[in-house]
Amino acid sequence: MHAGQRRQATGVTKTDPITNGGGEERVAGYAQRIAVVVHHEHGAELGLLTPDVPLTLGRDEPSGLRIHDRRLSRVHARLLLSDQRITVEDLDSTNGTWVAGRRIQTASLEVGDEFRLGGLPARIHALGRSGQSLRLEGDALFRQAVDDEAARARQFHRPFALLVVRAARARGQGAPPSIDEHVHRWLEHVHGLLRPVDRMAPYGSDAVQFLLPETGPEDATRLAHAIAALPRDSSPQLVVGVALFPGAAGTVEELIELARAAANRAGPEKPVELTSTAPWFDSGTVAQGDLVAGAAMHGLLETARQVSASRVPVILHGETGTGKEVLARLLHEQGPRRSQRMVRVNCGAIPKELVESTLFGHERGAFTGAGTLKQGVFEEAHGGTVFLDEIGEMPLAAQVALLRVLETGAFSRVGASKELTVDVRVVAATHRDLESMVAAGSFREDLYYRLNAIILAIPPLRERQDEIEPLVHRFLRLANESNGRAVQGFEPATLELLRAYSWPGNVRELKNAIERAVVVARGALLTPSDLPARVQAAGAPRPPAAPPVPGPGQEAPDPARERLRDYEARLVQEALVATGWNRTEAAKRLGIPVRTLSYRMKVLGLKKP
Repeated sequence: MHAGQRRQATGVTKTDPITNGGGEERVAGYAQRIAVVVHHEHGAELGLLTPDVPLTLGRDEPSGLRIHDRRLSRVHARLLLSDQRITVEDLDSTNGTWVAGRRIQTASLEVGDEFRLGGLPARIHALGRSGQSLRLEGDALFRQAVDDEAARARQFHRPFALLVVRAARARGQGAPPSIDEHVHRWLEHVHGLLRPVDRMAPYGSDAVQFLLPETGPEDATRLAHAIAALPRDSSPQLVVGVALFPGAAGTVEELIELARAAANRAGPEKPVELTSTAPWFDSGTVAQGDLVAGAAMHGLLETARQVSASRVPVILHGETGTGKEVLARLLHEQGPRRSQRMVRVNCGAIPKELVESTLFGHERGAFTGAGTLKQGVFEEAHGGTVFLDEIGEMPLAAQVALLRVLETGAFSRVGASKELTVDVRVVAATHRDLESMVAAGSFREDLYYRLNAIILAIPPLRERQDEIEPLVHRFLRLANESNGRAVQGFEPATLELLRAYSWPGNVRELKNAIERAVVVARGALLTPSDLPARVQAAGAPRPPAAPPVPGPGQEAPDPARERLRDYEARLVQEALVATGWNRTEAAKRLGIPVRTLSYRMKVLGLKKP
């Protein structure tokens, strides 16, 4: 459609051959595939238009393209591609089908046209001649894919990348352009750069996430720059945040946080932002408000302040995401070394063959690729603090050298015979049971006893309920600032869900959940539907309790079987909540037939609230 033209939207309108507005046929011989993309709060759904085969859109069966949103009718509208023309027909829906701002019964559409189904935006796309289909997944499915890829990458020691792409906003601007305003202009071009194994999902209303399996830093950076360099036409500049696993992060929550933060830092002057993949880097300072300490943390923080003045090593033990680095920074800043550097090393992100070189440096020519002399972490941190994060991942050979540094303050660079001496304070952190590792022979006993002069155990967030509300308000403020939003607070039911969820990813998972909620929120207050599906599931009805202990002569229940039943009930319940209790979609998510799902729901006592 040419600029200035207005589409008629009443009655049965005249339809013309599908063109790009300049006369060139877009579907000549159907060489290009035509699709409709419908955006909703948890993602976007795509339906291909097959010539002369109607596509029905709605909330439930028998619609061919189902979008689980209460604003849609069960059977809402129908699209038809015939004779190189596209027609949309409303099927007596409650909230109507809208074209050019007017409610219609039947209207014609062209490639690139927008229309609305109830309150949901939709657009007609041409997918190109490659024949590949374009799929934007919902947040829950995408997150599960990232979790699965991380598990595979850990098992086989392989990399993958996470990209966040959004439209740039100039400094001082408010919210960035929404997906509806820009994504249709570039997503087709980006899709042509991707492989079938790559995954995409909207992140809020203004960004798209990409999961790139088996992708290292060079390929991820190359793709990011290709995206940022796409022809702009009238669309805004694209910026890209890149995070690599395991180089930039050792956990999924940290990877997601880093990728989104990188995208927020990117701008027109520097459209591609990469998170650091260096095995070590200077740790920041404890910013005002970084520490939110409830009753369970008061004693721990007091102990930390008391030991900060000493030189003895400290082990910080806690689950992933509990705030071990924040506590390590506090130990450093409260002690006499505060004016010197604190260097953080992610032991789990360093290839085994490079651990000693990273920690102690190397001489020129010490090994292939060692073209220059390089100082290691301990030299760089002389006079300060070395924070060894995930020390349980350190190879045994490096453990021997670390023990010697702790005992004598001396070490040698790789490839050197000369000894160097340093004065550093070592703080180590782990989520693993080091005593069990000692018993299994995977962690040196002498190193363990040298390190564990002081052990500070950080409780998980589920045991720090009084911290959740101050934390979520702090994270709300930070998310508003970084995303140009003005969400004012939380509905009471939302706070109840946040308290009810167990937060296995701890503070980092909570922060990511609040940021996601802020970017998808439509109102002034965050609602339960703005939260990730796994958090919403915390408020769903619980499966029935286990049967009572049997009396005399009765068979005792099998504990393993009961645990399996509870695990199955939780998986099924989470899938149902994530799909709005739609059994067809939940069965697809679980990979089982609908009939099997219905039977298991009956056995497990799961009912829609």
